[in-house]
Amino acid sequence: MNSVLSLEPASLASYLWPPFATDPSSLAQFRAQVLSFYDEHGRTFAWRKTSDPYHILLSEVMLQQTQTSRVVPKYERFLSLWPTLEALSQATVLDLLTEWKGLGYNRRALYLLSCAKESEAWGWTLPESEQQLRALPGVGKATSAALLAFAFNKPSIYLETNIRAAIIHAFFSDEEKIRDRKIEEVLALLLDGIDDYKTWYYALMDWGVLVKALLPNPNRRSAHYSRQGAFENSNRQIRGQLIHYLTETGPQDAERIAVVLDRFEEERVLACLSALVGEGFVQEDGGVYSITRS
Repeated sequence: MNSVLSLEPASLASYLWPPFATDPSSLAQFRAQVLSFYDEHGRTFAWRKTSDPYHILLSEVMLQQTQTSRVVPKYERFLSLWPTLEALSQATVLDLLTEWKGLGYNRRALYLLSCAKESEAWGWTLPESEQQLRALPGVGKATSAALLAFAFNKPSIYLETNIRAAIIHAFFSDEEKIRDRKIEEVLALLLDGIDDYKTWYYALMDWGVLVKALLPNPNRRSAHYSRQGAFENSNRQIRGQLIHYLTETGPQDAERIAVVLDRFEEERVLACLSALVGEGFVQEDGGVYSITRS
């Protein structure tokens, strides 16, 4: 399968049909169009070729707010180092954050480690129950739905940014402030007649990528849309630099850390450092800080 974005826009525009209704005939027509598009132009990724729950979890967590081009090498690297949940459960926080560097949102790495440790209860795999999946650290509504569909081929309401764009464009072309609840109602209707949930959601996702590539982003009409705050000079930037510095250099005292990160106010640096200790990223011993090793 080719990359959606590698093709000429003119060759893809025919797939962007006028708005659809929610009667059975229109829904069937939309399903057929999306699946036809995916068959011709869908993207290929390693995680789309597996039903291994761990591989699906890893890809979903990495892909949160991160471009696929950055995820691909990290996904492959993680599986080469920790091919199973059991292997990942033995990783240290330092090892994990060292390999996670470049993906951002480091809390996701800790969630993965916690999930790996808890998976021992299911024989080093993940449960097929939505309730049990939602109880895992960092596994919310979307991630649990992805696991049900992609790992276990179970019906679920999976809503992520590209799928949201696809449904808004196709079914809510004249509306503003569209709530996710209304989108989920359409997704539930579309599941009728689907027996391969993995293929369906990957197809719908890629059709959403097409919509966003050729048209103004429909997600701006979502009631939940908000622009991400600036990264520059944010606490998120400070936290990232603290983790990067401690990962690269090893233990450091607070004074040295404040000097190295002197572009930021010392009070902010120390507050972020304290928060990282509280969250388990960093440990403190006698005024010396280092990435947690346990």
